[in-house]
Amino acid sequence: MNNRADTVKTLRICICVATFLQNTKRHLQAIELCWECLVLLNNTALGITDHLTYKLCKRHIYLVMFNACMDICDCTNAERCVRKLLSMLHDSGETILEGIVRFVLAEIYCRQRKFEQAKKLFEIEAENMKAIGERRWEAIGYNALGYVSFSLHEYQKAKEYCEKALAISMEIGDKEGEATEYQILGILFEKLGGYQKAEEFFKKAVAIATEIGDKEGEATNYKNLGDVYALLGEYQKATEYYEKALVINMEIGDKKGEAVGYGSLGNVLALLGEYQKAKEFFEKAVAIATEIGDKEGEATNYRDLGDVYKLLGECQKATEYYEKALVINMEIGDKKGEAECYGSLGNLLAFLGELQKAKECYEKAVAIDTEIGYEGGEPAYYGNLGYMLRVFGEYHKAKEYLEKALAISMKIGDKRGVVKSYGGLGDVFASLGEYYKAKEYYEKALAINMEIGDKGEEAKIYACLGTVFKFLGKFVNAKEYFEKAHPINMAIGNKKGEVRIYECLGYVFLVLNEYQKAKDYFEKALTISIETGDKLDQAHCYLHIGRAFTYLRKYRNAKEYAEEGLSIATEIGDRESQVNAFGILGCVFEWFHDHKKSEEYYKKQLDISSVIGNRRAVAASYKNLGEVCRRTGEYDRAYEYLERARVISFDIADIHTEVLTLLQLSFLRLSQSKTQEAFSYLHQCITKYETLRNFQEGNEQFQLGLLEQLGTFPYKRLSSLLCSVGNPQDAIYVEELRRSRCLADLMAQNFSVENHISADPKSWRGMEEIVSKERSSAFLYISYDDRRVSLWVLKANGDILFRQCEEVDKKTLMDEKVSDLNHFFKLSLHRFGILPKQKCEDRSLSETIPMSLHDENEVDLRGEDTKETERRLSVCFKVIIVPVADLLTDSEIIIVPERSLYRVPFAALRDKPGGKCLAETFRIRIVPSLTTLKLIQNCPVDYHSQTGALVVGDPKVGRVHYRGEIHNFTSLTGARKEAEMIGQLLGVQPLLGERATREAVLQAINSVSLIHIAAHGNPDRGEIALSPRPCSNNIPEEEDYLLRISDISKVKLRAKLVVLSCCHSGRGEIKVEGVIGIARAFLASGARSVLVTLWAIEDEATEQFMRRFYKHLVDGLSASECLHQAMKWLRIIGFSKVSQWAPFMLIGDNVTFDFTKQRLVLFQRIK
Repeated sequence: MNNRADTVKTLRICICVATFLQNTKRHLQAIELCWECLVLLNNTALGITDHLTYKLCKRHIYLVMFNACMDICDCTNAERCVRKLLSMLHDSGETILEGIVRFVLAEIYCRQRKFEQAKKLFEIEAENMKAIGERRWEAIGYNALGYVSFSLHEYQKAKEYCEKALAISMEIGDKEGEATEYQILGILFEKLGGYQKAEEFFKKAVAIATEIGDKEGEATNYKNLGDVYALLGEYQKATEYYEKALVINMEIGDKKGEAVGYGSLGNVLALLGEYQKAKEFFEKAVAIATEIGDKEGEATNYRDLGDVYKLLGECQKATEYYEKALVINMEIGDKKGEAECYGSLGNLLAFLGELQKAKECYEKAVAIDTEIGYEGGEPAYYGNLGYMLRVFGEYHKAKEYLEKALAISMKIGDKRGVVKSYGGLGDVFASLGEYYKAKEYYEKALAINMEIGDKGEEAKIYACLGTVFKFLGKFVNAKEYFEKAHPINMAIGNKKGEVRIYECLGYVFLVLNEYQKAKDYFEKALTISIETGDKLDQAHCYLHIGRAFTYLRKYRNAKEYAEEGLSIATEIGDRESQVNAFGILGCVFEWFHDHKKSEEYYKKQLDISSVIGNRRAVAASYKNLGEVCRRTGEYDRAYEYLERARVISFDIADIHTEVLTLLQLSFLRLSQSKTQEAFSYLHQCITKYETLRNFQEGNEQFQLGLLEQLGTFPYKRLSSLLCSVGNPQDAIYVEELRRSRCLADLMAQNFSVENHISADPKSWRGMEEIVSKERSSAFLYISYDDRRVSLWVLKANGDILFRQCEEVDKKTLMDEKVSDLNHFFKLSLHRFGILPKQKCEDRSLSETIPMSLHDENEVDLRGEDTKETERRLSVCFKVIIVPVADLLTDSEIIIVPERSLYRVPFAALRDKPGGKCLAETFRIRIVPSLTTLKLIQNCPVDYHSQTGALVVGDPKVGRVHYRGEIHNFTSLTGARKEAEMIGQLLGVQPLLGERATREAVLQAINSVSLIHIAAHGNPDRGEIALSPRPCSNNIPEEEDYLLRISDISKVKLRAKLVVLSCCHSGRGEIKVEGVIGIARAFLASGARSVLVTLWAIEDEATEQFMRRFYKHLVDGLSASECLHQAMKWLRIIGFSKVSQWAPFMLIGDNVTFDFTKQRLVLFQRIK
């Protein structure tokens, strides 16, 4: 260039080009051109260094360079440019501009996290601007001080500064400033967990930005609102606001804003589980950030891509992207970003089960944040370290890290961090067996989380609380919390949370003894954990399924799953899962009778659980080892182990293990013939069990489940022991504690009377009063174990006589093709025959489903009676009646059966094949327990209705949904005739066909004295099919027509007698409690007695039975006598086979009716 004029012209063109490059996001090219301009400008040969043009050009060059450096996060060079500008402005005496540039320098300090330096600079310049009357810049200074104070965790000061700035902006009418202040206040409240307030401020900022046409501000605050809604778990709303922001940024050509928008949408889609879409958005964001040279944005989006690839299970790609992000952050000196990358790598490694490497990454992240003084990231990393250490079983170290995380979170006001820290501490205390302390921490976490509204965390805390209540044996509370968590996880697409809830629900079904359902839930959890590639969850799920197989008695499957779980747990260093695996394998080998191997596994379980401090597992290990030693005859070692288990389980309030341990101690003392000590342990065991049972108050399912799992053996053993020492009367009270307890509780509640019986022997009285009220009757109370039947005969005069049958030998059981008496009694009904369909109207709902779903051997039921039937009846007679035959001298026998004895047709028992049946000599009645009969006897005199009858026959069910399929139920001609006949005898109009709706039945059922239902029924599920309510053309659903146990339970019946003329209405699920079916539901709801059938009989026999039964009932005979006479009538008129006359069973009280009085009432109504 030949002269100064050409140089100046060239410089101006270059500066314009550099500005254009900077504005179009080509920052590196802009910076390079600026450096060339500086070289040209400083060329002294051109002679322009002292000219005003030189100063202006230099100022413009540094300004363009500064903006470009800031855009690419090069804070070091940005600071150099600002200092050059400050020097020039100071020399030229431009005070206001110098002050503004000092604000810019302070902003750079903020970016470098030098908050104290930034704060001093902002304070000085805010005062300077105030002094010279620059109100707008004073407001900007206060705004900046608000941000800095927030970063220094001085939240009250931050709020005060922002409010000062807002007041000034409103006073001077600076709308743009006002919007900025609202935005900063929104950010402040968002960070503090005040999401509602943040939402309010961001909306105000949007309104102003829209009003003044500030498109960039509008987009920014739409994005901020999206962030708030994402934090609240309202992902759909978040998406809407992110899309609004993206549209505006694309309109105004803000490439950086566009990239941020794609990143935000990617994050919310990832939360919704739409990982592929999320990946596409992150890739768009990366492409734009790379194009404009936004290194910080590029690193952020690489990290986001890493997250989404992890969720897609492509862990190698995830690692690559995390490492790309790490390299960029290290290049640009972004220490905070570097720490975040180490945190993300730690999460990935933990996910892959490489726990030691994950721990190292978290430690690097903590070290970097400590170095730069950034406390915001430390709680998360300390929390993750705490989690790792808990998995390693280093509970006390985990607690230290979590307490550090909690302290920092509380100091900086990070409510989300506080929630996570409290939750982590709860996990640690739960692992240490300090369940009440764990509960306390979880409840603290929940309280704070409810303030901030994080749905994902809410679901997680509910699951944790449920788990603690599970450990405490409070299964009702546990189930409530699990059910709260499940819909939240499903709604927000939280896969890990879903896995946890399926695991928890599986455990609930284990307690309920629904082992197949439990396994199904565990398998669902395993499927998801395999999809997501989460090794830790996979280990847990394999072990849960293994545990379920032990309950299902499929030990080889249990071994297979336990070994798979152990393999993964060992690979990833998960010591808690190793403990569980060894426990399952010990159990498996115990059932294989390989006591040596079983003991080895239990010792491994003990060793690791002792090292890591898992006291619950330690107690279980000692209990297991004690059981093995007892079985091998090493009684002293067994006592030592069991006593340790008892002490620990008591200390940590693990009542479940304590009950099992006390039971084992009683078995041990019995093996040593130390009867008195065995008594003491059994009493303690039952007392603890009763405590556990009382925890489930109000939930019959859990009480029944616990009785099946824990209650049977202690009561059985104590009853047997009492009999052996000559105390059969107390033995009956112990038997009563496991007979129909839930039924008695429900009846007591309905009758508003007290149920006094408990584990306390002081409550064992009143039996004589119950028996004395049943004159001309003898009670036959029956109990049995594997090989022997125990019998009590209770007389009205107060005598209690005890007998036992001879022990049934193994050969007899083998001949019967059964392993014990329970199986023999269970199969006895199956041998009595069901008539072919052409002779018997099918009223069973069960017949609409595949035969494979029926009870075992039910296929063999079709056909006539055989010699085999007669033989089995005589075998039953031999073990149940013969031992007490000389004591049964009254005209009625009231039988108190247990378990599978409910399937025995007592009336048909014969002294020998072809001999005399019991019904020829005695009236037969069944009561579930003495306590239930007492409750019926003691219910208020005016409780039951004395008049009115509800007769239901042949409801028109038609085509309906049943058990997931469409079925067409045929009409029941015999049921219609039966109902019409009974209606005529009783003088009532029956509900027939379409009139027999669920609503009509429920409306009338609670006010009548007698109920008769002849309809399709499923006794096992406790369902009766009625006519669907009139509806649209849709096929009726189950709730439109089925009368279920739950419906009956909600109605307080006043009926004295309920007759269920449905197929197998006396059947149901056999449990220790008794038969759980529809008949029991009617008793529980207030009926005094229920007449049921054990199997279907031919239509003609049914018609004859019902006609005779009701004729006698109308004549004033008692229900028991009516049953006796009706069965006798069937035998007389030719229905002499057992299958034709013997299925009827009367359960409950022996009621009578005064139909003369009923007819008089009816006549008066008509008149």
